[in-house]
Amino acid sequence: MNALEYFKTHLKYEKDPRVVEAISKKFTEYLRRAEEIRALLDGGAVASGGDAAAATARPKTQLKDKEADRQNMESQLSGVKALSFKEQAIEYVKQAVEEDNAGNYAKAFPLYMNALEYFKTHLKYETHPKIIEAITLKFNEYLRRAEEIRAILDDGSAPPKTKLNDGEGSGKAEGNSK
Repeated sequence: MNALEYFKTHLKYEKDPRVVEAISKKFTEYLRRAEEIRALLDGGAVASGGDAAAATARPKTQLKDKEADRQNMESQLSGVKALSFKEQAIEYVKQAVEEDNAGNYAKAFPLYMNALEYFKTHLKYETHPKIIEAITLKFNEYLRRAEEIRAILDDGSAPPKTKLNDGEGSGKAEGNSK
């Protein structure tokens, strides 16, 4: 997830208007800078002498187009429907379980870790106790499996027979678990 997407997602959950204002201000600042960098990259080489200010000077019509794009992006900021942290975590879990079941532990481990980060962030904003409990149970299950995979990768030992589902089922592990 790039920084701008993170800001958009964070704004969706933030309650403090001062924080929302600060994030919106930074978002606009970063978006403007990203557009300048994109224009510089699209425009080709840097002006002679490496003068960055001269290199970022663009025709007025191009500036107006970029400004219109920036304003359009800002107006869409509140309406963007990004995947929630929980949905992103579930997507990572699905991929991790698929790689895990295929025996691709080196690929599965970072996917589990990404899922855990997204679940952790979702738990920070979740208020419903039963959802918190359910996600915490799944979090611990995936954490345990990530630790098992880490041991496999570190030691080169034989993989345990624990198989996980992809986050959509009963949440019970099949086979032997520790």
